[in-house]
Amino acid sequence: MTGASARKRTDNAHNDSSSSTEPQGAAKRIKTELKIDMEADADAQPVTAVAEGEHQVFRDAGLPIPGRLTRSYTHFSDRSSSEQAAAAAEENTATTIDNDNDDGYVVGVDEAGRGPVLGPMVYAMCYCRQSYYAELSGLGFADSKQLSEPQRMRLFKQLQQSTVRTTAANEVKAGWAVRCISPHDISTSMLRRSKYNLNALAHDATIQLLVQVVGRLRNSNNHQRGGRVKHVYIDTVGPPASYQRKLEQLFPGIAFTVAKKADSLYPIVSAASVCAKVIRDAHLANWVFSEPLIQTQATEEHESPGRVSRSFGSGYPGDPRTIAWLKHSLDPVFGYPDIIRFSWSTCAKILDDAGVPAVWPEDQQNEATPGPRNPTIRGLSASSNGTARQRSRFFSRKRPVLLNTTL
Repeated sequence: MTGASARKRTDNAHNDSSSSTEPQGAAKRIKTELKIDMEADADAQPVTAVAEGEHQVFRDAGLPIPGRLTRSYTHFSDRSSSEQAAAAAEENTATTIDNDNDDGYVVGVDEAGRGPVLGPMVYAMCYCRQSYYAELSGLGFADSKQLSEPQRMRLFKQLQQSTVRTTAANEVKAGWAVRCISPHDISTSMLRRSKYNLNALAHDATIQLLVQVVGRLRNSNNHQRGGRVKHVYIDTVGPPASYQRKLEQLFPGIAFTVAKKADSLYPIVSAASVCAKVIRDAHLANWVFSEPLIQTQATEEHESPGRVSRSFGSGYPGDPRTIAWLKHSLDPVFGYPDIIRFSWSTCAKILDDAGVPAVWPEDQQNEATPGPRNPTIRGLSASSNGTARQRSRFFSRKRPVLLNTTL
């Protein structure tokens, strides 16, 4: 669990817990200072439990079985480049890419879980060949918030079918990719000393995922035809115009359309919205707390002391069920389990009001001697007014002892 002490520690934390499979040479981070929109979605619905049989959908897609999520991860629906190259060599069908015959790909980008106070944020991309876009659009994709859970699951299953994903020549016809950002990584990113807001985190997740998708599609299709991405549609984060300019500078040669409510305007974005929503909901419905002493209960009742329910509601700060869960699940000393995003003001307010107060001598010293903070390395060993920090009494009373041992 994490309470006031953890909020203090995460203030100095760095976001170094991304997936170990991230490619080198990802797009350079561009810092942005955009207004964070964390308003609750009026159509948000509570997550229900996923039946055990539904796990087969995730196994078929190669996704991690929903459960404990302590680190962020990236997943692709298509085979890896090495697998594709091996298949091409075995079939002896590898040829030079013919860009003249390449109809290219369209890509849609959307997210799920940007505003909630708990759980992961999932960014998804769905892509298909331009020649297949009309057929994909006819499958019934729409804004995921306008679809029921069974409808979303049905559409997600359809995206796993070989007739949807590959052509008769074993070329990639359609596919998807997700970047699932754990609540722990969201908290440590937004609470570190170098401020990193939610919009910048969302932009970087999109850019990183798009770099990988573009690279994989270029190496796909058994090298018979090129896999060039030609147009990307994105549901905006922040002002659409500035976001679109930023992407056009990073990806020259690719057309971008960044718009509000893009998941209702473009079916390829709607498909990405469905992927993101299904995966986030599955993680919440099957959440396994990493804290070993937590006992879970399946009911929505908040009456059993010492037990934490998975009835989170929608997770949005404006949802009364979510607020009820936050108030019931708070430990006054240890705070909340790691499903919570501690950078949200909703969580911080409840911790301040109902948690045990924590006093930090460093903060008291800074308040007693107000002044500008020194941003240099020397400032780490100086107080806020530039004088040397007082040595802790611990080191005055205790002498370090060097143990002469051999391991």
